[in-house]
Amino acid sequence: MSYLGFPRLNFAGTFQADVATANNLPPYFDNDLFEPRFQWRMALPDPNGLWNPRGSGALRLTDVRVTSVCAPDGRVLAESAEDPVVGGWIADDDRRPNGKFVDLDPQNQMVSEIYGMRLRILDAKGREQLRGDFAPAAMEDVWIRATLPSGRGDPSATYQSVLTGVRWAKDLSSPLLRTMRALTHGDTLSMKLNLDGVEDGVERWLDSLTFGRVVGAVGPFAPGEPRHLVAGRRLRKADESGPLHHAPCRVDEETRTVFVDLGNSIRATSRGGPLETVGPLRLVALDGTGARHDLGRLEGIDAHFYERLAGIATVRLTAAQAASVRERRLAVVDASRDVPAVVLAENEDATFVRADGGVFRIYPQAPHDSAETVIHATRFGRPAARLRISLDTASLPAALRAPDTVTTGPDGRARVTLTGTDPGNPRRVIDGIVADIGYGVAGGPGGPEGRLSVRLFSRHDTPERPTWVRDVWPVLQQYANLYPAMHDVFDLGHPGHVLRHAVYVKKSLLAPLESPHHMPVTRDLSPGKRDTIVKWLDTEPAPPIMEIDSVDDLRSALQQALLVEHATIPPYLAALLSVKSGHNTEIVDIIRGVVLEEMQHMAQVGNLLNAVGGTPRIGRPGLVPTYPGRLPGPVLPDLKVRLRRLSLEQVENVFMAIELPERPMVGGKPFKGSVIGPDDIEVGRAGEVLAADDRAVRALEDWFEAAEYAPQTIGWFYNEIARAVIRLDRGGRLFTGDPARQVSWPGAPGVLFRVEDRRSALLAIHQIIEQGEGSPHDLDGDGAPDPGALGHYYRFQEIVEGRRLIRNADGAWVFEGKPVPFDPEGVHPTADDPDTYSLPAGSVARRDSEQCDESYTRALTSLNRVFNGHPEEMDDAVGLMYQMQVQAKKLLGIAVPGGGGTVVGASFQSPGVHF
Repeated sequence: MSYLGFPRLNFAGTFQADVATANNLPPYFDNDLFEPRFQWRMALPDPNGLWNPRGSGALRLTDVRVTSVCAPDGRVLAESAEDPVVGGWIADDDRRPNGKFVDLDPQNQMVSEIYGMRLRILDAKGREQLRGDFAPAAMEDVWIRATLPSGRGDPSATYQSVLTGVRWAKDLSSPLLRTMRALTHGDTLSMKLNLDGVEDGVERWLDSLTFGRVVGAVGPFAPGEPRHLVAGRRLRKADESGPLHHAPCRVDEETRTVFVDLGNSIRATSRGGPLETVGPLRLVALDGTGARHDLGRLEGIDAHFYERLAGIATVRLTAAQAASVRERRLAVVDASRDVPAVVLAENEDATFVRADGGVFRIYPQAPHDSAETVIHATRFGRPAARLRISLDTASLPAALRAPDTVTTGPDGRARVTLTGTDPGNPRRVIDGIVADIGYGVAGGPGGPEGRLSVRLFSRHDTPERPTWVRDVWPVLQQYANLYPAMHDVFDLGHPGHVLRHAVYVKKSLLAPLESPHHMPVTRDLSPGKRDTIVKWLDTEPAPPIMEIDSVDDLRSALQQALLVEHATIPPYLAALLSVKSGHNTEIVDIIRGVVLEEMQHMAQVGNLLNAVGGTPRIGRPGLVPTYPGRLPGPVLPDLKVRLRRLSLEQVENVFMAIELPERPMVGGKPFKGSVIGPDDIEVGRAGEVLAADDRAVRALEDWFEAAEYAPQTIGWFYNEIARAVIRLDRGGRLFTGDPARQVSWPGAPGVLFRVEDRRSALLAIHQIIEQGEGSPHDLDGDGAPDPGALGHYYRFQEIVEGRRLIRNADGAWVFEGKPVPFDPEGVHPTADDPDTYSLPAGSVARRDSEQCDESYTRALTSLNRVFNGHPEEMDDAVGLMYQMQVQAKKLLGIAVPGGGGTVVGASFQSPGVHF
């Protein structure tokens, strides 16, 4: 018994495959190279996020009707008057989330699986008859069923599995289902799905995007049957150009009926359209001489038999015919030709081998380090005993082991065990490796009968104390990038969001893979990475965001600090560049001064990183900040940084938010005042510390140790770096970097320190805090600072208030100085958050924006060389920055196509993936 027999329920209708497609391209898995356009729908020639980047991963049955039922005697009942279930529905569960489509890996998308799908069968009056869980199954028999007008192929595939845990209604209205309940084994039913015609909208946008056709059947399940195949016969297409695709076949000897499943065998006239006309088709038996013995016409084939009968045709045999086919090959011939041509036939020895489940995820640590499957073998539709099956292991990676051959037992079954060890991390940004193992009858004709597809994960040891920055963010940010639909609920790359949803996140991660609640809806985590995230969520009293416990941790933190400083420059430059020449001159001076200091801070962090033996990464192939978005690293996660023209709103809501001063708590009180002043140190022209007051330096160390900032602020971030420098340098072995890699910038605002020891490192960090964020001593300290020494926040506030900040006669700081006027008419109408790839391909705007991006990329590449052993090339890097600004100004004369009067602005993009 199985779906391929009597009794049987047939259905047809539409389904939705709301797959997420951004994860289909391996380069997109690299967090450092990810770009916002990878979450956009494709707009050829730009692939962007392919055809459905914001897919939820859900599989939905949208309108699937029971088209007929086949009684045990073969009668086809196609009216609800004959059986109330006809005209009813095959529907999703109404009590839990939809099932999911799951690819094995971006480099093996041809064994996509269905997980977590629970189905209901309702009669024509909507009364539930049963519900059950569709056991996870992978697609089989993929082929091109239709040719689209563009010449592209439209694929079709099958999913065969079982409904488990079937719960029947107390009062079944359907006689057919009552019969099926009596015949089936336990709480299980056999089910087959044919899926095709999914609209991807590549040729044209349609309302039916992501929707396709599903046709299938449900039947009883017998004890000992395989779940994912019919252990019968296989009719194979006669040749590659033949009109029909392979077809499962089963001979029911008790009823002398041959069932041929043509549901995935006949081409369609269009995507999801009617099937091509075939036949008449006749079943024949082939003897050893090649002679054909006619067995009869395949019944039921007409214009509607696909939907009405799930594409299953039958032939009734006489007793003599039934006896003859026990040792003869079966074939299907097209009788419409003068000489009937064989279009389907069993292979020469009438064997069929297929694994009952051929997709595996193996993790190299017990109990997940092995997987098993059973290969079923038949000859003439009966179990083939002592059949030797070979597995193609010649090209297997060393980390994956499988037997070269297995031999079937008396029941025609052979067990195969696959074992994996740690494959390392050869793909770097994609976990583990994938492998295919072909198998077939040893010495048999043709290629492999089937394949075992394996994803072997990399071993991942859970740290004793995981942190967000080091251990959790790299994993969850990848999901946030690749599944943007999740962002509409909460941001997986935001620690606060993850912690607010911690209970659900943890439950989802620990749910069985077959559950629809399992969090990675289209790519699953390895158990090692999953356990790391769960352990972080369970950390008491609170999951740590960042802890710098080693020199490697310090280098990583400094690289993130480099990115933070980098990320502030484009928003400031975008506002600066948007100002028309000769307008808003006071504001231009303020912003230009801040930009120069941010460039100095970036350079300063580069010197710090080089001093501790790190390797600064500026530009590709590392991370390049993108907009709109968060600042890199663990700082200000709730701030959305944008590229916009100069406006008081942008200055107040973004610039001042970035530079917001922080008063750390010291000794339980908010700290006010300065820690170390310019009179306490002497610095040479090249930034070297010539002399420093020892007591002042010790006081600076004590201050870093005592200061407590609000977590995830920029001041907190740099204070944690300073504490790590003090802690890790206690043995005097922290500063191991090559002094020749230190960069000098004599004309920089403030001091670009040459970092050679703890003292110079702490002075450099202190200057970054004081010029940007940290102690607001410039307002609360002793004496009136030079206006140019005001922290960035107060300089930006002068723009918003429209006046310079001065001390009044009472010594209070007030915005009553020289006017800082803002003239909106003196600003170009640049588009918000400009993006090169949003501009029409081939347009002047796109071309010139790409040239600006190229200049930006060259400037970053040049800076990377400067800080990696070529400090003498600093002038070249500065020259490239000026070239980029010239190109950016040129863009201001180009209207954005369809942009409502806006002009093109610099996007500050450096594409990391080229197609």
